[in-house]
Amino acid sequence: MPEGLDEILSNIHKLQVQNKRVAREAVSEVADKTADILKGNTPVDGGQMQSDVAVSGFKGGPQGQIEKDIGFGKSAGWRVKYPDTGTIYQRAQNFKEKTISEARPIAKQIYADKITEGLKL
Repeated sequence: MPEGLDEILSNIHKLQVQNKRVAREAVSEVADKTADILKGNTPVDGGQMQSDVAVSGFKGGPQGQIEKDIGFGKSAGWRVKYPDTGTIYQRAQNFKEKTISEARPIAKQIYADKITEGLKL
């Protein structure tokens, strides 16, 4: 079982090269869980921002990287910055940072499990 963050990161790169199927599964699983957390942390504004949480398709294929983007779509994405960072009339809610801090341990665990499965460690 990988211990430190540096070891996990180096094993992720090995996994991307040696077992792409498991690497894609890991990235998809982490992206879906992070999107669910983001939906839960997004403030309710009639449900428009929450329903606009989106996960992109796989990116970085030509560069040899397997990654997905998680965020908001075009309909609400332009205005998410106002409740997140705040304005002179509204305090910052920091739901993006809260999502990152909540999703980090979950992502580490998923990646560690998939690394041990994919690389047979």
